[in-house]
Amino acid sequence: MTNPAKILISPKGLRWFSSGHPWIYAGDLLSKPEQAGVVTVCDSRGKFLAQAFYSPHSKIALRILSRKEEPIDRNWFFEKLKRAITLRKKLSIRSDAQRLVFAESDGIPSLIVDRYGETLVVQTLSAGLEACKVWVFDSLKEILSPTGVFEKNDVAIRNLERLPRSNEVVFGAVPETIWIEEAGLQFAVDVRKGQKTGAFLDQRGNRILAGEMAEGNVLDAFSYEGWFACHFARKAESVVCLESSEEAAVRIRENAKKNGMENKISIITSNAFDVLKEKEQGNETFGWINLDPPAFVKTAKEKEGAWRGYKEINLRAMKMLKKTGGGLSTSSCSYHMGVDDFSQMLAEAAFDAKAEINVFAEKGAAPDHPMLPGFPESRYLKCLFCYVNGDRYS
Repeated sequence: MTNPAKILISPKGLRWFSSGHPWIYAGDLLSKPEQAGVVTVCDSRGKFLAQAFYSPHSKIALRILSRKEEPIDRNWFFEKLKRAITLRKKLSIRSDAQRLVFAESDGIPSLIVDRYGETLVVQTLSAGLEACKVWVFDSLKEILSPTGVFEKNDVAIRNLERLPRSNEVVFGAVPETIWIEEAGLQFAVDVRKGQKTGAFLDQRGNRILAGEMAEGNVLDAFSYEGWFACHFARKAESVVCLESSEEAAVRIRENAKKNGMENKISIITSNAFDVLKEKEQGNETFGWINLDPPAFVKTAKEKEGAWRGYKEINLRAMKMLKKTGGGLSTSSCSYHMGVDDFSQMLAEAAFDAKAEINVFAEKGAAPDHPMLPGFPESRYLKCLFCYVNGDRYS
């Protein structure tokens, strides 16, 4: 590998770098090469600071790889990947679908690697990494010997990096549908068309816990492909799924049938906001309600509107639950809606619903999605488990 280009950062950028955050923004660069790839980062006087991925067109210009002078080559990627994969083997993961590499949290910024059975799905989300991805694919094949590797780079973030979107098999064979196991249940995964890399692996532990606790009749809003619903159906008397996508509803039925739960799970294919309003105004009650909406807020500017959206659905859920008492599992995958914000939103919703709630568990992403201290973006998922007491208010 040729000697990497050198990029100088401003005193402001140095202060941010010294906080431990793994990103440096374009506005803090004093020099800007044209070529993406691995670069050497120096302070304004030319003193070495780190090595990083460089993206010439992105607001996130530098993603820190190493704070020491070392070659960033195929061997570096091999050792980083091997360490991340070894860590997952030490975790108690009740599934053969796992996140093997979680970007900055595993020291390889902008890289996602998920395993579905014997198939790997890879996302390279920065221009700097794109220049090195052949080393990633070669190392993964050597370490894991997968039957297939799928590159799922159809995500919008690549537009910000001025990278083309693509979905393609880069090695071996990748089935149209992959059946994976999770805590004794089976689920279908379509890595080509599914959300994220094919499924929401970060909610695994929360699905399992919710399924162990729920009883009675369950309402599962924003059900997507019914993974929460199938866990609920193990103990619940019935589960009503709210899902606006006809395609996802087909998958709910498929997963329910595969697990012998088709008689317990029903589907309303409609907007969850509308159905929640109808059921709350119709005085329907449930023993447990699950809210797992998509990200309502993707930028700080959207926070106010997102707050209203989260509050509305949680308020309606609490009104349905408080009449007899019941459980609520409620999630947000929006980084800009922090856990304190989310808790305050719940407090306001409970006040307006005249409901008394207790939060008995605060959960995040599954352990194969580790959090990096100093990098709050890695702590994006919140899932609060609450009990809504019976109607104690007039």
